[in-house]
Amino acid sequence: MLRVIIIDDEPMGVNTLKVLIERLELDILIVATATDPEKGIECIESYRPDVVFLDVNMPKMNGFELLDKLNYKNFKLVFTTAHQEYAIKAIKNKAQDYLLKPIDAEDLKECLEKIIFESSLNTIGRSARSVIELPVNDGIIFIKQCSIIRIEASGSYSNIYLKDGVKYTASKNLKHFESLLDPTIFHRCHLSHIINMNEIVKLLSCDGYFAKMSDNSQPEVSRKQKDLLLEKLKSI
Repeated sequence: MLRVIIIDDEPMGVNTLKVLIERLELDILIVATATDPEKGIECIESYRPDVVFLDVNMPKMNGFELLDKLNYKNFKLVFTTAHQEYAIKAIKNKAQDYLLKPIDAEDLKECLEKIIFESSLNTIGRSARSVIELPVNDGIIFIKQCSIIRIEASGSYSNIYLKDGVKYTASKNLKHFESLLDPTIFHRCHLSHIINMNEIVKLLSCDGYFAKMSDNSQPEVSRKQKDLLLEKLKSI
């Protein structure tokens, strides 16, 4: 299933595109929408989507400026705008497609079907990444992502906690593992914690927010990430 984010400063633009996508009945989930560019950046960094529909003309920050501020850019980009003159610049930004407003349903369908087809060709590659490498003191350990309960920062190192109770310390920081892990399963809920959402037993609220995990650990969930985590839990 493709995970999609829509960013457009006009609520009507967001709603129209959302309705058009839902009517196509493709294997697509709209995980977030934003009418504010800063909120859009936050959504992309948190949800790590497969596809982003991005309006070009927005106040405060246009679509190209938004892209420049992103750390996470591993998604298919589709620009949406009423101005055809941005087409060349969109191509230079490696856009998957460029849809002119008002968006034509057939053009949208063709765009998404092409993205779905290309994504299907990468299935083998995604399967290979289901196993990740852990650089440790005496070599490299290979583990399955699904065996990880959580990862905790320890300075420039990371502690990885597995379902069988084993703990490894790897000589890589959280950002490294965040780039490898499946974003539909793992969520960075705090500067110091990445958690496997399938291993969450309960969300606790007591002088802050915490995720009680299957190993009875309780990593902290930042206030900023709480709502995003709840939304992601609804989609798994």
